[in-house]
Amino acid sequence: MTAAAQGNAAENKSNGQAGSQSRSAQEQQLLEYESALKMFSQQRYAEASELFAKVLTGPARNIADKARAYVQVCARKTAQPDTEFQNADDHFNYGVERLNARDIEKARHHLTRALAMKPDAEYIVYTMALCCGLSGDGSGACENLKRAIELEPKNRILARQDPEFAILSQQIPALRALLGTE
Repeated sequence: MTAAAQGNAAENKSNGQAGSQSRSAQEQQLLEYESALKMFSQQRYAEASELFAKVLTGPARNIADKARAYVQVCARKTAQPDTEFQNADDHFNYGVERLNARDIEKARHHLTRALAMKPDAEYIVYTMALCCGLSGDGSGACENLKRAIELEPKNRILARQDPEFAILSQQIPALRALLGTE
């Protein structure tokens, strides 16, 4: 074998090793990406974020780009809200936002805090009635709606026209009786 042929053979061998190393690095990157996706789907955002961050350093740019987007989503999911609630209306507004997102536990917590600050605020009592109903607490829904109607009689009409109360009144006979829709 000539010296040039030996050099080419050595270069090809070297390129082949680099190619297989690159493939194994890409395979490792893909495995880490898939593991991170599993954690993400299990809502284990902090752990997923760490794995996605490792994926960013891998050789496959398309996988790294996807991982970068997931890192940002994980950061938003794990961020603690820095909102300070100054008054009943702050708690009420956040409670309504959580109720709309169907995060019933947080909604109920903030509506309870709002009621503690403003116990006679009919709009808070009305919303608490809805929150109780959506959480499956029929007696809480009835008690709060009854109180909201006592504080403001127009709440009976509002509840009759509210599609969510209409659904709840089909499920809770006492609520249906309170609304007079029987």
